[in-house]
Amino acid sequence: MRRVLPLLVLVSSLCACGRAGEDPDNDAGAVAAAAEEVLPLPAELAAESWVAQMATQEDFKPFTSPGWVELATRRDYRKAAASLGAEGGLGAARVHMELAYTYRQAALLSAQSLIQTYAETPDVTDPVGVAHLLSVSYAITGNLDKAREQSAKLEGLAEDPTASWHGPWKAWLAGDAAWPPDLSSLPLALGEVEAGRTPHLDGLPHYSLPEQSESKRLREMADPGALVALALWHDAAAGHPDLIHRARAGYRLPVEGPVVAGDGLFPFEMLFASDHGVPADVDFLVDVHGAAGMAAVDKWADRSIVAALAKGSMVDGKMDVERAIDLAAAAHAQIVGAASARTADTVQGHQRTFGKMLHVGTLRNLALVAEVEGDREVSGRLRINALELSGKSTACPVGMLALGAWDASNRYPTRAQDILHDLSRRFPSLEAARYGLDVMALRVSRERTGETPGM
Repeated sequence: MRRVLPLLVLVSSLCACGRAGEDPDNDAGAVAAAAEEVLPLPAELAAESWVAQMATQEDFKPFTSPGWVELATRRDYRKAAASLGAEGGLGAARVHMELAYTYRQAALLSAQSLIQTYAETPDVTDPVGVAHLLSVSYAITGNLDKAREQSAKLEGLAEDPTASWHGPWKAWLAGDAAWPPDLSSLPLALGEVEAGRTPHLDGLPHYSLPEQSESKRLREMADPGALVALALWHDAAAGHPDLIHRARAGYRLPVEGPVVAGDGLFPFEMLFASDHGVPADVDFLVDVHGAAGMAAVDKWADRSIVAALAKGSMVDGKMDVERAIDLAAAAHAQIVGAASARTADTVQGHQRTFGKMLHVGTLRNLALVAEVEGDREVSGRLRINALELSGKSTACPVGMLALGAWDASNRYPTRAQDILHDLSRRFPSLEAARYGLDVMALRVSRERTGETPGM
């Protein structure tokens, strides 16, 4: 009974995502017809996808524990970590990887917000301590020269509220700035690294910064470095650095640099319910974010679902967003068709749900390729399309926060605020990113109304 109950829970959860009358993919004939109409992928590639490999309930029995249900269908990584525990193997590593990259993207969102506020639109009343905020933010975004320039402004300001938070960054910037920095001296209480634990950031806001005005109004702030420290904590808890950083190569912080390519092997525990359809998707994204750049598309197009769709969406040498969206939808139909071929051509509820997971994940991955290509508009539209198609099992916190960071870099706070509000219910530490976003929202609002920032 210990195995049967979790299986029933997972099957119930999956089938609830695709009831008749709610899902246009419910009709097996429609799926098959769509797959026949456009076949963007080689048949063997669709059949190799984890969706097709998990075609029967017997196939996904190894992933029916409560921890895997929380991870795969509910995206509640804190509950998943507690359930899988220290003995959770690659499942626990997967959970801590997702948490590590969730907090990475939150740190990037915070950094982009602070740069847009205090660097792109500075005001004479801005607190002295924003030099620390900008130093860390520039470090996160990989602009170390500007990070050092801002750090130098804090010399002799030992009494500033940011002083204890800046110390480890100052030391790191003064050295070789090899990632990661040692942030163990930050005034945080994360505790010893242990798989299964999910520490959170207490005591928000971290400090109040006095504005340089007659009123010396205090600006409450959470430190962006705290989110980086939390991400690094989960890196250590996950272990398996070669796997976790390959799996999330497209969501590295700009300062971190590329990941070393793998050997073509990738454990199924890391692939199941992920944005990657086949192992080659993982190393394609490693390659495209490394030295190969867009040349990786042709190199991997016959082995990687993402590369094949990226190549198919090229028009005059550039990714066309409408073609990419259409091809991703056609690939979804083809992959679900490959899964249903293993169940007498009858589409099962879990096949539809798994197919949706990969469909939305593929859009997110195509957005990462567009970003490498340098087309931020196409990247943004693909990210937004993925968000619009997302439900409980497909709303990846990493991808959602990456969209929030993209929005912040474009001085658009509203959607990012909604994303943070939604995710903070499951991940309270994400509140730390809200402080930087809120000051940007305030400044953008003042720009629109013509109000003087110092008022």
